Amino acid sequence: MERLLSKLLPISIFNDLFSSADMSMLTEVRLRLGKPIYIATSGRYKKLGEYAVQKEDFDHILGVATRSSLYAYNSSLAQGYISYDGGIRIGISGEGVLKNGELSTLKNITSICIRIPRFIEIDNAKIKNLIKNFDNTLIISKPGYGKTTLLRYMIKSLSDKEYNTLVLDERGELSGIVEGEQTLDLGDCTDVAVGIPKLVAYASQVRSMRPDVIATDEIFGEKEIDCVLDCIRCGVKVIATLHADELAKVKSSRIYSTLLKDFRYVVSIIGIGNIDRVIDLRDKYA
Repeated sequence: MERLLSKLLPISIFNDLFSSADMSMLTEVRLRLGKPIYIATSGRYKKLGEYAVQKEDFDHILGVATRSSLYAYNSSLAQGYISYDGGIRIGISGEGVLKNGELSTLKNITSICIRIPRFIEIDNAKIKNLIKNFDNTLIISKPGYGKTTLLRYMIKSLSDKEYNTLVLDERGELSGIVEGEQTLDLGDCTDVAVGIPKLVAYASQVRSMRPDVIATDEIFGEKEIDCVLDCIRCGVKVIATLHADELAKVKSSRIYSTLLKDFRYVVSIIGIGNIDRVIDLRDKYA
């Protein structure tokens, strides 16, 4: 990961980062135009010196991430991110460019958030028991609390139990695939559909790969919910994440509450890496 970051970041920023941070625990680098850089290690933020980010820094990062072909990434930019090698996801904010009333790309970039994936062994009795008695599982928390990290751990754990596990990795963040090779170990029985829009992958990959389990990050919108529920109807188990700060908010949502009728477990994360509860929805008191 250090090698990838040394290419992606301007050399002066990387040197400051390397000398100031525990690179093995680094999870985010946040750059805002004209402002100091902030970094997160184990989810906790601190300022990286007093250097104010310049437009040239953004130009360097975007040039490396897009192989100097920014226009080729317009559709990705319109979704607010660029996927980089090793599962690094670069979130981007700036001025929207509309075409026929729809967002087509971003220009005049003002903020970049570089998210670095990690595989972390999770020593939690509730999670280990869930894996032992696995059923459809929804992981919920606010953004940045560790849903994706927990999802990776559970994917590998299920794969190690010889579940054929299909990962729908549209952004390349879960698997960290670089030129067809995974940089994050998700287990020997794991298949990865990377770069395929999830709504397409639900149909095409489920038919072709015959998974026991489908794993997907950040369920969003009614169409994707319909796909997830259709997979469950077909007899495939699903493990997925959802942005929500508590189960009550999911239950009260007209759209997302429909998930709960077919998911058995909800894992609630209430702080950075803090697994609060594993809720069995078959329990009438849940």
